Amino acid sequence: MKMYYCPVCGKPLTKTEYEKALKIHEAREMHLRHRESALKKKEQELPKKIEEARMEAQRKEKARVERLMSGQKTKVKTLEERIRQLEKGSTPQTEGLEFEDKLTARLKQQFPEDDIQHKGKGGDVLHIIKFDNKPAGIIIYECKRTTGILSQHIHQAHVAKQSRKADFAVLVTTGQKKGFSGLAQMRGILVVSPTGAIPLASLIRSHLIEMLRAEITKDRRSIIAQQLVRYITSPQFKNPIEEVVHLTSQLQDMIKEEAKQHAIVWTKRWDCYQTIHWDSSQIQENLRLVLHGKETRVIAPPKVPPLQLPGSMSEI
Repeated sequence: MKMYYCPVCGKPLTKTEYEKALKIHEAREMHLRHRESALKKKEQELPKKIEEARMEAQRKEKARVERLMSGQKTKVKTLEERIRQLEKGSTPQTEGLEFEDKLTARLKQQFPEDDIQHKGKGGDVLHIIKFDNKPAGIIIYECKRTTGILSQHIHQAHVAKQSRKADFAVLVTTGQKKGFSGLAQMRGILVVSPTGAIPLASLIRSHLIEMLRAEITKDRRSIIAQQLVRYITSPQFKNPIEEVVHLTSQLQDMIKEEAKQHAIVWTKRWDCYQTIHWDSSQIQENLRLVLHGKETRVIAPPKVPPLQLPGSMSEI
């Protein structure tokens, strides 16, 4: 008779008991194999999870540092602007007036048939559009040379629009604000970067002339003007204006960089010319000494005066 023993403890069993114990044993072994496999899988995935956690921590820290740096850059920019103003003996208010003078000159050059007035201490530029010697409408400009776009500037432009009975009010600003990329509408006021002011003025001017030619009533003109403000700040028009602002800024940077490179080359050429002149004069002096039977002198290092660039070139 065949004997059966327990696969765990070796105890003699009947066939039925053995088969039952064998199934339990196999199930237990299978369970242990599954647990071992799961542990190995977790062990293999652990370095990957550690690396992912490390990278996520780095990403969060980088984002935090970038937020802090962004805030610091704004503060530094504000301080640099204030230092520059103190060195010049100016203030944001006086520089705003200078800004308006420049805008007035640009508008007069671009639209010579219009009546453009700088109201001085009133702090605004009045642009009366003319067509066939008839007034077609009024644009009022507020100019601000500041690092931010402030609510008080928007309010000031709104008040100027009301007091001047203007069709449109435009805040021309060097300021920055989250979401502002060169053109926006804020409480009914068009806000634009300086490089986008003339293209915007040209569009508004054309619109006002068209309304004059169409003999649109004053009440109707106000409604259409509001519709135009919404259109101007829609992506359909806003994107091209923002591109103008961006490209103009790029071109200005390119001109400045090009001027700097020219200045470097000019300075090198100036130094070479001055050195040649100095060395030649020293050689001539030694020849004169030889002719008179005197001892020659050691040629000293050249004394080169700095290059003087005209006007604002020296400030590049």
